[in-house]
Amino acid sequence: MIYALNGTLVDPNSFTDELTKGIETKGGSLILIEEYTATWCQVCAEIEPDVKELASINDDRVALIALHPADGIDNLGNYASSKRILSLFNGSVKQTPTFVIDGEVAFEGAPVMNLLNSKILETQSKKSNYTEISLSVKRINNTINFEIELDSTSSGIINIMIIENEVTSDSFDGLRKFDNVLKEMISINVSDENLISGTSEWVFEINKSDSKTIISAIYYINGDINLEKLGFVASHEIQNENSTSINGAVKIIQGVKESNNNYHIIGIFAIFFSLGIFASLGLLENKNKSYDENE
Repeated sequence: MIYALNGTLVDPNSFTDELTKGIETKGGSLILIEEYTATWCQVCAEIEPDVKELASINDDRVALIALHPADGIDNLGNYASSKRILSLFNGSVKQTPTFVIDGEVAFEGAPVMNLLNSKILETQSKKSNYTEISLSVKRINNTINFEIELDSTSSGIINIMIIENEVTSDSFDGLRKFDNVLKEMISINVSDENLISGTSEWVFEINKSDSKTIISAIYYINGDINLEKLGFVASHEIQNENSTSINGAVKIIQGVKESNNNYHIIGIFAIFFSLGIFASLGLLENKNKSYDENE
């Protein structure tokens, strides 16, 4: 496993073993990107490689969730995604794809990727006061057990999302595999300790002390979940009458971190090389100045 800022990256080959042992992460400054998409959406399929590449480039910055409509056509639509779509859009109709960044509708329709990237960087630059979240996940028999720890002053809503990769479904051009698909979700009001949304497969409890709030949730695994392809996202949000604001997010996902050591070495060499040139120029300037004064 690789423990990074705001998330934990788990090797797919050892994920199920690690999940049985228990996986932990801590952070909060991740940007939550929720893409309203559909299996029948041709434009979504066309931009999917670019979206994946952008998410990979910004892996330490973002958590990506795919929300599919439960419209009777898209086989990946479910209760969790339909409730999330309703919550984010307040019942309004949006076209696919629509990108929601930290609760705000940022792009409706296919975005230009450099503009999407700019929006990610802009959102990150403004996210200084985020909620620090500790998340642990462990599989015990036929359950997945979650524990989230927050500061005791935190209010608002905690979401736990279970996502799945490589989900096969019909699409406009035949069978395809889809990633980051939201499969299950529970939303809990931390303030009044009430369940906002979640199926009967979930149970939870909240324990509060003077210093921290701990949310424990158990998901009873059903047959529709592929345990080998899962990922987890936890977020803290504030919902107002017409808006949602994500205050913090962390993730535990599968993947292999590519080494950037060569780039780091090149960067360090370039810095020292530049400093050497500037130092030489400065020394030469001083020598010329001394020579002029002697004249």
